[in-house]
Parts: sequence; structure tokens; C-alpha cells
Amino acid sequence: MEDLKTDEIPPTNGPILHVIVIGFHHKKGCQVEFSYPPLVPGTAFDSNECPPGWHYLPTLALPDGSHNYEDDTVYFHLPSLKNSRETIFGVSCFRQIPVEKLKNRTPDITRGTVQKSVCVLSRLPLFGHIQVKMALITHAYFDEGDFSKVSLLEDTYKNLNSCLSEDLLVSIQVFEGLSLREFILQFKHKAVLLFKLLLLEKRVIFFKSPVQQLCATILSILSLHPGMIEKGLKESACVKTSRPMSPLPNFTNDSPATTPESPEKSFPTAATSKARLPHSSSLNSLGGRPGSAFSEEPSAGQIDPSVSADEMETARSSVTSAVAQIDSQSCGLPMSIFTKGYLCHPYLSLPYMDMLTDVNVRGYIIGATNVLFKQKNQLADVLVEVEETRIETSDPDLRRQLHLTTEDLRFADYVVKHVTEDVLDGAAWEGGDEWIRAQFKVYLLCMLRTSMLNDGNRELDYFNVSFINAWKDTYNYKYWAGKEYDGILDVPPRHPFAGQLSMADMKLRLSHTMQNTEGGRKLNQAMMNTGRAVAHTGKAVGGAISQAKGAFSSWWTNMTSQPNNGQTEKIDELPEDGLEAEPELILSEEKGENKEKKDESWVTLEQMRKNARKNKNNAENSKVEMDIAVTTDCIKAAEENGNKEAAQNDEKR
Repeated sequence: MEDLKTDEIPPTNGPILHVIVIGFHHKKGCQVEFSYPPLVPGTAFDSNECPPGWHYLPTLALPDGSHNYEDDTVYFHLPSLKNSRETIFGVSCFRQIPVEKLKNRTPDITRGTVQKSVCVLSRLPLFGHIQVKMALITHAYFDEGDFSKVSLLEDTYKNLNSCLSEDLLVSIQVFEGLSLREFILQFKHKAVLLFKLLLLEKRVIFFKSPVQQLCATILSILSLHPGMIEKGLKESACVKTSRPMSPLPNFTNDSPATTPESPEKSFPTAATSKARLPHSSSLNSLGGRPGSAFSEEPSAGQIDPSVSADEMETARSSVTSAVAQIDSQSCGLPMSIFTKGYLCHPYLSLPYMDMLTDVNVRGYIIGATNVLFKQKNQLADVLVEVEETRIETSDPDLRRQLHLTTEDLRFADYVVKHVTEDVLDGAAWEGGDEWIRAQFKVYLLCMLRTSMLNDGNRELDYFNVSFINAWKDTYNYKYWAGKEYDGILDVPPRHPFAGQLSMADMKLRLSHTMQNTEGGRKLNQAMMNTGRAVAHTGKAVGGAISQAKGAFSSWWTNMTSQPNNGQTEKIDELPEDGLEAEPELILSEEKGENKEKKDESWVTLEQMRKNARKNKNNAENSKVEMDIAVTTDCIKAAEENGNKEAAQNDEKR
């Protein structure tokens, strides 16, 4: 190894603490092979020793399953060794190459490939900005073919400290490497669900491999919350566990930031906060708020049903633009989520699993690639399968809280459509990452302002009153409600997509149900099975089935197409949420029990029939009911005939 002089190490007052090389040893597993400066003061640069509080650092820098990929990047968090209220941010780029490419092969290399990672520990959450630079450094380090040449890593440490500063946290570089467009295109309406889920401070595990996409998904969700990445992660890895644990530093003095306590003892309640608001003995009406810019805005129930969709869109855009210009900090953002034992780890390795079960850990949002995190059912309130965009929970109450209202679906559809339409134009602001963040900022500010209304106000229903009530019971909301923020009073207390229920909403709800709920998936599977029956029989019954499928397809096309006249069609008889669709989350079944599964292929259609029947006074809905009934009967009859025909053919053979 090249000679490096310890006395030439500059003081560690810059944003970069260490540049480290982690290697995989065939007998010892992951271990530190080099660190500049040394991780433990006074030791050699090539020492394998880790500080007690970072004992499992190598398992974070070389994540589970990394041997399956040629190269990848992982982001992770560590608690500071010196400050119990500070988080250190890690960026690790790893590669593996055949040993034939090495110019200097050491005796400890006994396998056909060699795998190492080059890791940076930073005080600043500039994940993507650092990753771009470290990916180049890692490739150059490997291309050298001699891992003993470490002068490149010393230069990297000095250069990064000279070019990185806190000023970058207020620039676009803080979001470098995060594509919100890709996130929205992948999760679609579920992006709103995940956005709201973060506010409830639940135990959430994201599962995905390779690991960079996993980390990017979690950080993308955080970036939707104004100021969260820039200022809201300072204590995201800080917790004082009830007993000493080797993965964590042991601070002798209790810290108010890391020891959970009852929020009610520290902060006034939301009701107390509302009582202190000026000019507001009653917050039920929009006229009582001080924000003059919105004094003429009607509430959702007062919108003229004769107003066209274009006029409503223009009014909504005007309000959205005004709210988007409000300073987030003047409204109390970012929300204080990651504090008092609520953790965030974009990636967490297996040795940290015991930490998650400690009584002082209130909750967490973590990323994992090890299947054991999925198998431990008691670890998670919500499991998110990133690859399949599947969100699972075994808590019925949480399903109700995260149910997306019609107004939420309008918002999600609005965002998805703009992202989809403008995806080919990478330079367009509308539909781009900054535009997406602006939309979610407006959504959050409106939801915060609406939550200040008195209980029972209908405006709360548009955000899902079950969610609002659960949110008010969290630490982050009580902390926010215990302080006064003048900026929030300039926000209208209403859902940005509130308005008269229309036929378009019904179509949106139906489409959402068919594509994203368990009943909808089973119906789609039934349609696929019907198609296979057609292929097998190939006789007259096939024509009947095809006719039934054609009738259903024609009806479905009409239901999911947009209205032609651009007018908002009012349906007063429908409940405020439109059709009572199944919740967006999948209710997990207890494993290990042999339960007989019932065929629920027709559950969604039967529910649609019931809801349509409630609206029999509406001619169009009556026609929908008839179409559903005819389609259901046709498909059922066709499948029965197909099964009989197939059985007869089997007997003949």
C-alpha cells in the first residue's frame, strides 16, 4: 500500500468525514480495508477496526445481494459518534470484476471475482451529488488494477471537502439522482398514498433489489415533503435504545432528541393552537381566514355545477400557483417526523434488525434487500414491494386511514396525466420534478390548513377524516400544532381538487378499482381465463364468450373515456366518495394457516351493481347498472358453457 503520512491529514471540520474501502473476505466477510482518515484515530490507514458505534458499517456499504450485480450504489444513515442529535449520511459505490483484470493479486484473493466498495461518509445529505462523483472514482480505482494504490482516495477526500458546502442544500443538487417522474410513472396514484403514509409515523419496510432503486424510491418520497431531505433528516438515525446495542454508539447522557416521550407533555394540543389563532373564533368558513388572496373562493359544496371543466381547471391553477409561492418555513415545514425515535434508513442490513424491536423506537421507514425482513411479520405495519408496486398491511384501521378519497384520486390523476403527457419533453417544467414537488407542497399545505377546522367540518372529509384523525395523534402533527405559523393562514382551508362529483369521478374510481384492488385483479384474471377457454374450445361457445367479452370491453371503454363536452356532470345521489371501492392497500393474510380461498372474481362487479342501484333516478347510472348486469351474466354463462364443452371434449377423448 502506498505510504500516506498521518500528520498530513487535514482537520475533519469539512462536510466529508471519511473515504473508505470495504472489501469482501472469503473467511471474514465484509470488512474495512482502508480509511482516510482512519476510522479509529491513531490506527493505520489499512486497519480493519471500526468504531464501536459503527461496528456493522461494512454490512451497509456492501449490502445483501450485492454479489448478484456488477456494480450498484447504496445510500445509508449512521448515528454520529460525537453528537447524539446528528446523522451521518453514507454513499457507497460497489463493483466486482474478474481477478484476471488485476495487475496486483494479493494472497487473500481466492475467488474468481473480487468485490469492493468505495464509501463516503458525509455530514450533508447530498446523496446523488456525491454518487455521481464517487461512481467515477470507483471505476478509476478498479481500472487501476492495483488496490494498494490509494492516493486517488486521499485526493478524493480533499477535493470533496473543498467543493461541497451547506450552500448546496438550497440548490437543485440536493435532489440530483432522484427522478420523481419515474417514481410517479411507476407508482401512479399510490404515490399520494405513500406520501400520506409517511405522515402517520408507522413502521414501513420497502423491499427491492438492486439496492439503488430501493434507496431512490424512499428518498423520492421524502423529497415530496418540502424541506425534508434538506433539513428533516438530522436525527433520522438517532435513538437511545433501552439497552446497549453494538450497532449504535452509547451516549451516557439522555438526549431529549433521541428519547421518546409523550408529545402531549411538551406541546399544546391542536385545539389549544386553534384557540390562539387571531381573527378566528370560527375556522369553519373561508371568510374567517386572514388570507385575502382567497377571500372570494367558495367552498367545495358551493361550486356552481354549471361551471365547465376548463373554468374549474383555470381557477384551480390560479389557487395552486398562489399557494406554491408561500414560503414553506413560514408554514412550519418540514414536518418533524424523524425525531424522538422515529427512524429513516434508505437501506438497513440484517445486524440492525434487533434495533427495530427496541421499545424506544417509535417507528421507521427503511429499505431492505434481505428476505428475512419480509418474513418477520411483527416488524412492519406496512410492507411495500417496490418492484410490483404492491402495498400490504394487516391493519384494517390503517387501510381506512389511507383510503384515497375522490378528491385525492383527482389530484393523483392530475399529476400522473401531466407527467405522462410531458414525459417525452425532458425540458418542460410542467410535469417535471420541480413541478411535481410544487403540487405536493400545495397539497400538504392545504391539508394542514384544513386540519385546523373544527371537527365535523365537511372539508375534512375530502382528505379522508379517518386519516386526519390518525394524523392528529402523531408526534409530528402535535409538534406542528403546538406552534404558531403566520404563513399557514394564507392557505385556503380546502382540498385543492374539491368540487362537484361528476361522471368523470365515477369513471376514475372504477378504473382505480379495476386496476389496483384485489377484486379488480381477480376480475382481470377471470377475463384472461375466459380467453383461454375460447382458445381451447374453438367452437360455437367460443363465439358466445367472445361476444360477452366484447360487450364488457365496449362498456369498459365507454366508462374510462373522458367526457366529450367538457362539462361537469353532477351526480347528487352518489355518496361523497363516489363508488365505495376497495381500499388501495392489500389486506395481508396470516401465514401458516391453510384457509380455503373463495373465488371473488365478481366481487367488484356486484359492488358496482349495488352502488349503481342506489342511483336509479339517474338515467345514465341506470344504464350502467343494466350494462353491468348484462355483462356479468354473459361472462358467467359463457364460462359455464365453456367448462361444460371442455368436459364433454375430455370425455370423448
